[in-house]
Amino acid sequence: MRKRLLLLVSLGWIFNYAHRMAIPPLIPMIKAELGINNAEAGLLMTALLLPYAIIQVPAGYIGDRFGRKRLLVLSIIGYSLSSALIIFAREYWELLAVRALYGLFSGLYYAPATALISEVYRERKGSALGVFMVGPPVGSGIAPIIAVPIALRLEWRYAFLALSAMSLATGITLAFAVRGEVSKPSRVRFSIPRNVFLLSAANFIVLAAFFGLLTFLVSFLVNAGVSFETASWLFSLLSVIGIAGSLFGGGLYDRIGRRSIAVVFGLNAFLTLILALTASPWVIIPLGLTFYSVGAIVTAYTSEKATGENLGSVMGFVNMVGFFGATVGPYFVGLLIDGFGYERAFLSIPLMYLMAWGIIRVEEKLEKREISRT
Repeated sequence: MRKRLLLLVSLGWIFNYAHRMAIPPLIPMIKAELGINNAEAGLLMTALLLPYAIIQVPAGYIGDRFGRKRLLVLSIIGYSLSSALIIFAREYWELLAVRALYGLFSGLYYAPATALISEVYRERKGSALGVFMVGPPVGSGIAPIIAVPIALRLEWRYAFLALSAMSLATGITLAFAVRGEVSKPSRVRFSIPRNVFLLSAANFIVLAAFFGLLTFLVSFLVNAGVSFETASWLFSLLSVIGIAGSLFGGGLYDRIGRRSIAVVFGLNAFLTLILALTASPWVIIPLGLTFYSVGAIVTAYTSEKATGENLGSVMGFVNMVGFFGATVGPYFVGLLIDGFGYERAFLSIPLMYLMAWGIIRVEEKLEKREISRT
């Protein structure tokens, strides 16, 4: 039963990402049709990520109080139907509105899902969360595989209808294949401990870098002389390798704990610097391994800072702050591209990883000082 639960919840997370990451590989088409610039294209990600971020803490608390599985089913059905509405969006502002509605429903997913998995897999939460966190790489990887062929043969909007049909089937299966709530705390308390604030700040910067890179990776490679089809394939390759990266991150956390954060932040800073300077497709291979390992590690570490009573709220808070960074990242990188070009704009990404690593170092020193006082 635990395996079935983990499989279906992870599948719902995969489609959660596939819907949101279907936009980046379609940006050249959307820009051409709607006549928008890079900053406005970045807002197509910001439009969904802002409501996504805002709903995180309420989602964690509601899931703890009224049932995590129930909320997950509502989220999948809601984001599937709302994303399908893109078929009716003909103006730029209509597309922004539909993406915002999708962001609201998709935002109900992460906090109850990670709280549920952390409770069910207490002994091996890093590895279990590593399986769950294949959602970002798999979802990001299948997005162009599904969206681009449909866009080239029909129209880019129909890609979202195909994704909606698949994710809707997942939500219905989860509703009937897993009975009951599986894990529900006997007592729920809304509280955010102070020891998650610096971690949340680092998560803000990391997700700004993550979504800033993903949003413009295809455009960056095309600008460097790579064909659109090859750039889309490399986008998918990054995500496919990221599957191993997510599993690697979860296993690494189970082995060395919080030290794994510094390892992957440092490696991401180095590899994104090489990518910005060379635009080499070969960087995609090692970057996929480290780029997607962050999610499992940060999620597992966050769960260690909560109790059974406030687990959902804490998971939601750290992810909320992180996704405020995700809302800023695509727009910020888009502005830099418009002002300074792709290469200089992409140099901001390794700098963001170094800043996040510095914040984690400060957190470590403060915790050691706190322990020495007690």
